[in-house]
Amino acid sequence: MFNEKYNLTKGNILAQLIKVSLPVMLTSLMQMAYNLTDLFWLGRATSDETINTGYIASAGFGGLFTWLAAAIIILVRIGTEVRVAQSVGKVDEESARDYARTGVQLEVVLGLLFTVIIAIFTPFWISLFRIPEQIVYDNAVLYLRIICIGLVFYMVNPVFSATLNGTGNTKTSFLISSVGLILNMILDPIFIVTLNMGIKGAAIATVIAQITVTISFLIYFNTHHSLLRKAQYFTKFTSDKALDILKLGIPAAIQSAIFTFISMYLTGLVSPFGKEANAVQKLGSQIESLSWLVAGGFQTALSAFVGQNFGAYQPKRILKGFRYAMLTLGAYGIVISVLMFIFSRELFGLFSGDPEAIRLGDDYLKILAFSQLFMIIEALVGGAFNGLGKT
Repeated sequence: MFNEKYNLTKGNILAQLIKVSLPVMLTSLMQMAYNLTDLFWLGRATSDETINTGYIASAGFGGLFTWLAAAIIILVRIGTEVRVAQSVGKVDEESARDYARTGVQLEVVLGLLFTVIIAIFTPFWISLFRIPEQIVYDNAVLYLRIICIGLVFYMVNPVFSATLNGTGNTKTSFLISSVGLILNMILDPIFIVTLNMGIKGAAIATVIAQITVTISFLIYFNTHHSLLRKAQYFTKFTSDKALDILKLGIPAAIQSAIFTFISMYLTGLVSPFGKEANAVQKLGSQIESLSWLVAGGFQTALSAFVGQNFGAYQPKRILKGFRYAMLTLGAYGIVISVLMFIFSRELFGLFSGDPEAIRLGDDYLKILAFSQLFMIIEALVGGAFNGLGKT
């Protein structure tokens, strides 16, 4: 039977939302910290600020393909998380177990296909950005090729998290993700600065961290009473559940893919303006993630809450939970907007010593500050619909 500790169909609503959402938000912030740790040390890789800015720009170009991978992650993660949560609400452990195993199988297959396509044609994909500096182009190709080694692990880890989040156990995902972050924070300065590997070191550290997280998930699943304990990953898909997962995930995946393609197009437009502008775009999106990663984390918690209560046929409880989420995250959105506007220059100065990059970044963050509250509202509404299965 499911652990009552993670039952979201009864008890204090606000306390449960905070209890479930806090580990998810911290896990999301872990992902932001992964990226910011790389950028922090790349910005200090050498004594030459021009070279460091080029490293940041190259990581930005290569990193866009992990955003594209996010669309494939969402394709499977959303459906897996929603159906696991609804099965928990119905107290149907067999169904929850089947959805969890099928979700992992789907993500591994799709992740392998995506990795092969990106790895084989890496120079072509990077060339689409029309990068003017050859060294920035070469480093972007190198970075992406190394990242491809760990891409499947990067893609399957969120689905592992989804199988836990759907049951309400968000704490474990946070703890396991913390292992990867701590390892990345240790390896980055060693590889990037001490061993003088530059952008190559950043990519290697990230790959090692992601593989470690995957191994940690597998150890947990096989040593605890979980949905994936002794899972038969190499058995045939449960076809009806696989199709159901994909059906739920397609709308969100399309939305994510469109967002990524627009980002890639904008990156192509910015590219001719030089590495400073490209570095600003990369750094700006990571600083902005203070909003959208927290919103995404709360979205996941709300989806699990709504999913379980939808399965248990408790519409009034769903509505109350949605209202609490809106009030809590709305206040957060206002605070973040104000901070981004007032301290835009200081935030950029943490990651780059290049005066031109800081000047451009100041303007960039001030403009972005006006959209943060609306983005958070969008994420929460999406989480509620996901929990209902209305993706």
